[in-house]
Amino acid sequence: MSKFSLGSRRGLKIVAGALAVAAAVAGCSDSSESTDGPVYFGISGPKTGPSAEYGRLWQQGFDLALDEINAAGGINGRKVELKWEDSQSDPKQTVPIATKFVDDKSIIAELGDFSSPASIAASPIYNRGKLVQYGFTNSAVDFTKAGNYSWSPSITLDVFQERNAQWVSTKAKKVSVVYLETDWGKQAFSLFEKFAAQKGVEVVYSSPILPDSTDVKPILIKGREADPEAFVHLGYGPDGALVVKQLRDVGFSGQFFGGQNTPQFISLAGAAAEGDIVNGVFSPADPDPKVQDFVTKFRKKFNTDPGDFNVYAYDAVNVLVQAAKKGGATREGILEGLKTETAFTGIGLGTFAFDQETRRPKGVSPRELVLEDGKFVPTGNR
Repeated sequence: MSKFSLGSRRGLKIVAGALAVAAAVAGCSDSSESTDGPVYFGISGPKTGPSAEYGRLWQQGFDLALDEINAAGGINGRKVELKWEDSQSDPKQTVPIATKFVDDKSIIAELGDFSSPASIAASPIYNRGKLVQYGFTNSAVDFTKAGNYSWSPSITLDVFQERNAQWVSTKAKKVSVVYLETDWGKQAFSLFEKFAAQKGVEVVYSSPILPDSTDVKPILIKGREADPEAFVHLGYGPDGALVVKQLRDVGFSGQFFGGQNTPQFISLAGAAAEGDIVNGVFSPADPDPKVQDFVTKFRKKFNTDPGDFNVYAYDAVNVLVQAAKKGGATREGILEGLKTETAFTGIGLGTFAFDQETRRPKGVSPRELVLEDGKFVPTGNR
């Protein structure tokens, strides 16, 4: 064997060994999660499009939460930051966003999306990628059924509509109902109709309305002519404001149930919504000291009162930080924390734990809010 061939073989072995080490290092850097630097959560939510107002409210809640969390040392000294992708709450956009977040190993959990259909479309990707999907505004009953990585603190639609029907039954025995012509709206109406019948409330008229409607007066006139004692709207803030304003325009002066606890709804609806009753989780008029401390901080930062969607976002970040502190600031650590922590704390839900079968909060219920002098205040009913 020549010196040349022996040296070549030794050289090839050294090169091969170096390549193997490099490949191993590269593989680790691609697949492992960082243990230093910032801790990142991915946000899939609407910053533009028809639901952009909700993204704006989320951002306020996130900002206040991060101010407090990072001032207190973050997660074991690591700063918490967000990576936000604008989904417009569109299922066609949430799917590629989910793929991007799963592939980004610096992200240890995802928050969002705003609507249940947008979140549900992306759920298979998060579950296959073993990245917690925290759908903190997703009330659709089926959302958490996608797999062990889909979690939500949101009260489910069946609970909301059972309470809604209960509160309606104290004011009226005959109602007209309008609801969004979406999967969520249809499910909401189906549940409300069922619970209303159980509580002795007759739906004398019902009709879907398109989410982008600008004139629903013909529908509302038919609903008025059915001679209801109250009108029920199942939808969001902008369409709720449209309905209640046009409802008053066509001469219905009875009780209205609908809209949302958001500044946008209150502003758009104006005086037409005075006395409106909604399902909610939060009121800045709540005398609880913890709530009042939050309200004071929020007013100082944003010069306005907080509403439900600010609270949802604020609580969501705090819950995931609490889970990471419990289980570790990794993808599996977040999951472990959600499974094992028994006393999550929030402004909207108070202290709660997750049911491990449904991955929803145990034993929580909405509260009844009434619009008085342009502000939603609690009636005392839960």
